[in-house]
Amino acid sequence: MANQMIECPEVAGKTVERLRLADNDLGGQELHLEFIDGTAFSLIIEPKTTRQARLVAQSDGTIQTLRNYSE
Repeated sequence: MANQMIECPEVAGKTVERLRLADNDLGGQELHLEFIDGTAFSLIIEPKTTRQARLVAQSDGTIQTLRNYSE
């Protein structure tokens, strides 16, 4: 899903009446656009949890990755 673009052609050319930015209940952000024709567009950006796991060997202050389980 990396670099996935969302196209919203129905919004192009509309005149914005009001723009609001807010925090939502899930710790994310919401952008809300209200247009003069009575329609609205809402974009919610929520935080995403990622995990990374690897097996490493340490010696002489250097870290060598033996296996990366995250790939």
